[in-house]
Amino acid sequence: MSLEEKIEKLIKKEIESLGCQLKKVEIKQKRKAKELIITIDKKGGVSVEDCARVSRKIDPILENQNLFDSRWYLIVSSPGVEVSEEELKRI
Repeated sequence: MSLEEKIEKLIKKEIESLGCQLKKVEIKQKRKAKELIITIDKKGGVSVEDCARVSRKIDPILENQNLFDSRWYLIVSSPGVEVSEEELKRI
């Protein structure tokens, strides 16, 4: 099981309990720290408050697991508007 899959298993039900869906778990290395990016969605769209509520709910769970051996940051975001690469080239 990958680390992303382990994290998904730990937080999926907690996110669903807040009326949101877990869409993606990503881990990115940024200089001296890792970014744990959790993408959520919900019917009608995701607000900043939704992201904050999810962050407050899952942060203690993740902290208690000692998943990373170095500094890390939690980022909870919405999927945003999907724009194809071709559309970006035209902008």
